[in-house]
Amino acid sequence: MIKEASIILMLSTLKTIGLSAPLDVHSREFTSHSNGTVSVRLPGTETIQSLQPVQFCGEFVPLRQSNVTRRWVTVLLKQSRHRDYLLRLRKRAVKFFPVIEPILAKYNIPKDFKYLPLVESDLSGTSTSPKGAGGYWQLMPQTARDNGLIVRHGLDERRDLYKSTVAACRYLRELHRELGSWTLVAAAYNSGVTHVQNRIDQQGIRSYYNLRLHRETSTYLYRVLAYKELLTRPRMYSDMLSPAVLADLTRPLPGERFQPGVEPIIRTSGEPGPEPEPTWGPRSRNLLEEALAQISGESDDTSGASDAGSTSMTASPAQTPTAMAGLLGLRVLRFRRTRLWQVFLAAKRKMQPLFDWDWV
Repeated sequence: MIKEASIILMLSTLKTIGLSAPLDVHSREFTSHSNGTVSVRLPGTETIQSLQPVQFCGEFVPLRQSNVTRRWVTVLLKQSRHRDYLLRLRKRAVKFFPVIEPILAKYNIPKDFKYLPLVESDLSGTSTSPKGAGGYWQLMPQTARDNGLIVRHGLDERRDLYKSTVAACRYLRELHRELGSWTLVAAAYNSGVTHVQNRIDQQGIRSYYNLRLHRETSTYLYRVLAYKELLTRPRMYSDMLSPAVLADLTRPLPGERFQPGVEPIIRTSGEPGPEPEPTWGPRSRNLLEEALAQISGESDDTSGASDAGSTSMTASPAQTPTAMAGLLGLRVLRFRRTRLWQVFLAAKRKMQPLFDWDWV
């Protein structure tokens, strides 16, 4: 009777949050394809979700393994149910990621680690765990001191975003020297390097996805990846997201420097070509200057008389109609969403612009 009552209570709880069945995927409910994608039937529904390849720090998640796919879909479903929480994290990420990313790059830490503070502290500097970990990166007091932070009564530098990120990078670099794998580094950051190393020695396995770890640690990396995917590629998971959640995750935010839902470029290690632009923070390329230089170069090839750095709008025999049209188009005023939003507020119109206008 107690067991039956527990099952009834669990099902009623799931219904209250919009689910009619437990968040669990069985092996018979997904199919692997030769192109690396996996089709999954979402639990309790007839909806088929196509899962695209996912990677953490360049290491692909082995979605062809049934236990990995089951855990990944379960975590994705759980994380995607919290609409207000996801939107709050996204707004904080817009503010804090531009500070975190350059520090990670300086210490040669993969940029995927910027999602760790979302899991650790919800990107809140005042967060403190029952075990004493605190700050944005939830560093233990001694670990923080070992990596150059001051932690004492009245002064806790773990609450400083810049200083705590530097300390976390030093700690992550030390973990990587010991373990040699960024996925294992993420696991060790959660449970400690001793626990991970002991499990490796006991089981003879060096793959995070196959190691038997503590329950929290076994899903830790999946939670990090869930935030990464939901904040950068939400449209890839449209079948498992409610329309309201998908709208929140794809609506442009003030100060956001990427278009939500666009699938980032995934390159193999030996494939030539420029690195993709970062999804957060300032752009490394000035597209306007590149376009102007290209147009000026075409003019030089045509007559050799025009100056490559000239930006004159006056027509000349050296400038082709194509070049003039390009220069004219590049000088159209750039309207930003924040400015449009202020105009709408001033006019007291309850309308939100749909796009972040760029050069037209």
